[in-house]
Amino acid sequence: MQDRAQRTRERILDAAAEEFATHGHEGATLQAVADRVGMTKGAVYGHFPSKQAVAATLEAYGALALSALGPDSGAPDPVDTLRRLVDELGARLRSDIRLRAALRLRASHPAVYPPMVLSDLLQRTSETVRAAQEEGAVAADHPPHLIAGCLLTLACAGAGAVAPEELRPHPCDVQEVTDIALKLLDAG
Repeated sequence: MQDRAQRTRERILDAAAEEFATHGHEGATLQAVADRVGMTKGAVYGHFPSKQAVAATLEAYGALALSALGPDSGAPDPVDTLRRLVDELGARLRSDIRLRAALRLRASHPAVYPPMVLSDLLQRTSETVRAAQEEGAVAADHPPHLIAGCLLTLACAGAGAVAPEELRPHPCDVQEVTDIALKLLDAG
């Protein structure tokens, strides 16, 4: 692909990311993307055959970005590792509109878009929580996957991103999540 065409494609992806992150899949239109870039909708179609193709490109980007994140299972201090993960994910989401858009797409259309690498990130985070529980640094009152999901969901929420379903607690776990939050308030 020529340099100019690649730059145009990148501008389209950034504009589309803004639209998808703000309006979700249903609310985003290629006309709005074209308007953001200062192009005609036909010119956008010259780079992407459909809105779904743009969304799929952002999803692939999100999968790659998330696969680079995650706790180091061999790190000596699992609590510090969890703090760094939440900080890193939050910072990345605040600074990366394409990643925020990918998460919004995943959250708004979980059946349409593949699960990216969220389950892997959740699994690695759960293992780190389990290690912290085994060290006694984190209370073992709650399942590691539930604590991990809460941490990752908080990182998303703190960055203004929508947490996809894989990270959110199941309705049957809401009481347990409430208990976790209340224990944190009571710990002070």
